[in-house]
Formats: sequence, structure tokens, C-alpha cells
Amino acid sequence: MITRRAVLPFALAACAVVAMLSPLHSAYKGHADNRDIAAVLSVYPALKGTPADSCAICHVSGVVRDQASSGGMRRVNHCDYCHAVFVRGKGDIRQTLNRFALDYLAVGRSTEAVRALASKDSDADGFTNEVELQKGTNPGDAASSPSVPLAPSKTYTVAALRGLAPVLDLPVLVNTTKSRSGDSYNDYRGNSLWALLQAVGVSETATSVDILSADGYEYTFTFDELKRSWPQGPPVMGLGKQELGACGWVSYGSPRLEAGKPLPNAPVMFVFEENGKPLQKARFDEATGPLVGQGPVRVIAPQFRISPPDLSQTADASCSEKVAPAYRFHEEYEHNGGSSSYGIVAVRVTPLPRGTRDVDWQSAAVRSLENEEIVFFGALRASEVRLTPPSVERRFHGAPR
Repeated sequence: MITRRAVLPFALAACAVVAMLSPLHSAYKGHADNRDIAAVLSVYPALKGTPADSCAICHVSGVVRDQASSGGMRRVNHCDYCHAVFVRGKGDIRQTLNRFALDYLAVGRSTEAVRALASKDSDADGFTNEVELQKGTNPGDAASSPSVPLAPSKTYTVAALRGLAPVLDLPVLVNTTKSRSGDSYNDYRGNSLWALLQAVGVSETATSVDILSADGYEYTFTFDELKRSWPQGPPVMGLGKQELGACGWVSYGSPRLEAGKPLPNAPVMFVFEENGKPLQKARFDEATGPLVGQGPVRVIAPQFRISPPDLSQTADASCSEKVAPAYRFHEEYEHNGGSSSYGIVAVRVTPLPRGTRDVDWQSAAVRSLENEEIVFFGALRASEVRLTPPSVERRFHGAPR
């Protein structure tokens, strides 16, 4: 599913969080350099799987040009902002860094640098960097402080979520950049994410959501994107292993495909079945660390710009020669595999209410998968949620209900 290009080794800790100091939960494994997060966790090993083990510890969210609209702008999470500015935009990585990360870079990017910054207050919020790391707040963001209450939140079991909105059953093309599983036409059964948000109760101030996976992967959708049912193109047949042997990369799991007939319009969905079977519950691989399995729910996002399946970015040149030019890898094609997150444990509704901060969803990720729970937090209607004071943050996420 991972479709984004590896961040260059210069990227700092959170944009390159791939370290696995033990085979337990850690931040998103999808990049090439692990030296920085390894340095943080070497000094504070007990913080593995907590907010300190996160992309946001060094990188900021921001506003970028919306590629799906003509000249519009959109707010994106720290992962997407790093990719927009540094990877695709070829800009300076420093543009994506918060105050703690800039201090860390200046001191020397090492275990010694982490220790040297322990007593410093990088974001000038009255708490040292070490205290913030240990309390689960961000030492590079003054708005994230132990004195700031958590954002409103509401937790649902996956079973409860399924009953909040009409169930949809739709075939969707998922086009990936370099996933080993290739591209696919599958039937997905689930709920419109927009309908679920309406049932959960989002504030009138909300404009977007960040979908949060157990491994720390994040993806942002605007409400405009979620409100739409997106047109899909007709399936492209003949690109599977049956026709192309080892070079075949497209699977045709849906029995409803008709050559030349466009697939039905589809919204962004929370899905719980693929081709009539429940999604395998995601878990962290004990040997290597990354998530195995997709469920109990994942997002399936249709293409926002209709594009045909194309070969993997890493496909062998001999395979490219076997297919028409339109089906060789194209950077500009819509690779919606990256927006179709799996192993979802939380949804951040943004912008957060003024004077609040993220709940600690990271520390509860494994438990959330096991209990099949998803927490919605942020800009929710006040009459339907509770504000959790900072003093009970760990208890709220870690103790049995």
C-alpha cells in the first residue's frame, strides 16, 4: 500500500521514523533513514510507541497547493507536508521542521544532541524538552503542552461504527506506486466516511480529517473531498499474471467488472470487507515491526483523477516493454493506494478547538487494534463529547473501560 517515495537520508527523525529497537510498535516504517528516531529512543527507550515515537516530534503540518483543484490551497498533516515541500517540491527540509528539530539539527543529530537538549525549552512553553517527551506532548510545538487539555474525543467500537451509516458495496480501483501487491479491482463493503462523520458529530468549524494508522502513517482528507462521490473509469483488463506471467501486476477480485463500462461513482469509505470477506485484523509483525493485515477497518479512497493501472515504479524494464506506454509507470497518475490507509485507530478532526491538543492515540494503538476501537477527536460537537483533562490522559487510553 505504501506509495510514497523514500525520504532522502537528510530528513530528520520523524520524517524518517523507521527505527525498530524492539519488535514492538514503533512509528511509521516507510523511509530510508532511522538515525534520528533511534537517537531519541536510545535516550528514552520507554517512550517507544508513544507520541515521542512519531513523525510530529520533528515535523510540522502546513498549507500546500491542492493538486486536485485549480490553484486552491489545503492544510495537510506533517507527513504530507514534508512530502509536498521536500520530496515533491525539492525544497529545504528545514521548512518542515519545528523548533525542537531545528535545535536538534544545530546541535548535531545524535544521541548526545538529544541529551544536550533535555533541559532546554525549545518551544518556550514553560516545559523542558525532556518533560514534554515524557508527558506525551511535543517539545517543538508551543500549542502542545502538559498544561493544555486534550481535544474533545469520542471512542467507538468498529461494530458500532458500522451501524451509524448506510452500508455501501462498490468496486474500486486501488492504484499503487510500488507496492508488491500491485494494483487491484476489488469489491469493498463499508460506510461513507462523510456519513460517519455526520453521525459522530463534527463541529461547524471543522474542515478536514487526518486518518491515523496504528503504525503512525497519516493521511489528510478535506471535507470537500469527503462530500463527493467520485467518478471512476472503466476497468482495464488483461494486465494480470494470467496474461503477462511474472510481469502481471493487476488483480481482478471483483466479479462485477465489464470492459468498457465505467465503475460506479464512489465516495471515500471506511471499509470492513474486501471481496465478501472481513478484513484481517492488523497486527505488528513480531520479527520485523510493520503492520500485517488491513483491518478491522481501512480507508478506501477512489481516484480523484481517473487514471488507468500502471506498472510499479520499480518494475523491471523488461516488463515495461510488454505493455502499452499508457500502462507503464507514470508519476502523474493518481496512485490512490497512498490515501487508502489501513490499520486505522484514530481520526483527528481539524482544526482542533483552540486551547486543546492531540489525545495520545499512539500509546493505545496496539490495544485499539485488539479491541477493535477507533477514537475520533478534535473539532467535534461539544454536546456529544467530553473534554479529558491532562491528568487522566494515560488512564483514558490505557486502562480497560
